[in-house]
Amino acid sequence: MNKIAVVCFPHAGAGRLYYSRWQYAFNDAVDLHIVQYPLREQRMQTPMPASIGALAEDVFTEFEEVFRGPYAIWGHSMGSAIGYEVAKRCQERLANPPMTFFSSGAAAPCRATFTRVGDLDTAEGFRDVLLRYGGVRAEYLQDKDFMGYFAPIIEADLRLLGAYQDATFEPLRCPIVLMLGRGDTVTAEEWQRYTEHPLETKEFDGGHFFLDEHRTSMASLMESKVQLAWQRSGA
Repeated sequence: MNKIAVVCFPHAGAGRLYYSRWQYAFNDAVDLHIVQYPLREQRMQTPMPASIGALAEDVFTEFEEVFRGPYAIWGHSMGSAIGYEVAKRCQERLANPPMTFFSSGAAAPCRATFTRVGDLDTAEGFRDVLLRYGGVRAEYLQDKDFMGYFAPIIEADLRLLGAYQDATFEPLRCPIVLMLGRGDTVTAEEWQRYTEHPLETKEFDGGHFFLDEHRTSMASLMESKVQLAWQRSGA
């Protein structure tokens, strides 16, 4: 079997560095590609597009050759909404939806809007948002160098998500597999509207960032689902 591309869409504030360890969690059948959003790491000087739709356009263009072959999409939190927008474009323009769409720690696209944009305007509100949505430990909030780099990134990401709204409920022509934290507030509500296949849900111990503690089992789950989809495709 040829390698199957799994295109990873990071959560708000994160980039390739955060997900780099996942490359070692997958076996040789998976070719992991990590999307790099603007404003971070080697793209610090690249401005953020005005909307998630515009960002999805950029990602689609960058990875178009990958999307022409066998691939799956995985997005965590905000990355799930961006991944969904990219998957729609692959489906519409290439007639090649992902073999499987994986979403972790994310509400359905119609419920994915970040509702606390106003809290970003105050120091106290922003601190609470970082602790809840940014995966930032409290001690890091006192590190001026870290905050000088990280705060503008996650603020831009969350404002982008705050302006996102999906009202089309366009289903993907592929299975959707949800991975959720038992201690998270995110639920599977409305996700069934986005696929004609039976919705699959797997719960893990932990909160919004349960993925940090379940890398091996999550990778194994994604591998098995992708390989099953490959076999069913007859490729």
